[in-house]
Amino acid sequence: MDDLGIFLSKLFPNKELVIALENQSSVMEIPNNVMILRNNEYVKVVPLVIEGRIKVMRNDESGKEVLLYYINPGESCALSISAGLNNKKSVAYALTDKDTRLLAIPVGKLDKMIKQFPYLNKFVLELFNKRFNELIEFIDAISFKSIDSRLLEYLKKNVSLENGTKYVFATHKHIAEELGTAREVISRLLKQLEKQGIIKNHRAKIEIFDAL
Repeated sequence: MDDLGIFLSKLFPNKELVIALENQSSVMEIPNNVMILRNNEYVKVVPLVIEGRIKVMRNDESGKEVLLYYINPGESCALSISAGLNNKKSVAYALTDKDTRLLAIPVGKLDKMIKQFPYLNKFVLELFNKRFNELIEFIDAISFKSIDSRLLEYLKKNVSLENGTKYVFATHKHIAEELGTAREVISRLLKQLEKQGIIKNHRAKIEIFDAL
């Protein structure tokens, strides 16, 4: 069994489904930061991420962006599945967040396989449940927590060590997308934290001091 077959077998313990996915889909390798689905566009294929990561975003007329969710290895896109199966235009856009390898499943084939294989139907239902729970958590965060406290939580959660020094490797724009706010707001708050001696801003990374 090849690498793709092994990957699919771990997700779906059904040989016929694995064979159907291999035969009716195509593997794509896409570099980082490439748009793979545009807003207001019909969905022709649904991605199943093998390696890498895709981020699904929304934006408004002013250009403000918000991150809806990431698609990690072993996951697919709930919005793409919903739009594709219902022949509706996408209400979000998606781009690779890392060099990404994915299985592109044609919408028409996916529709038939969902009806034919209970394992795939269960996978899709669990995916929708996960995204729904993430949405509830996001609504709770923006409704009941201040952006200051959410920023501090984000920094604490994403700390990495490099040569004994703590860093958060992210741009101000990326953090703003994660927290659903404007980049200017994040930049202002990070400057305040820097003045307090809690952090130090660097290009595309933030040094974290013990005061955090």
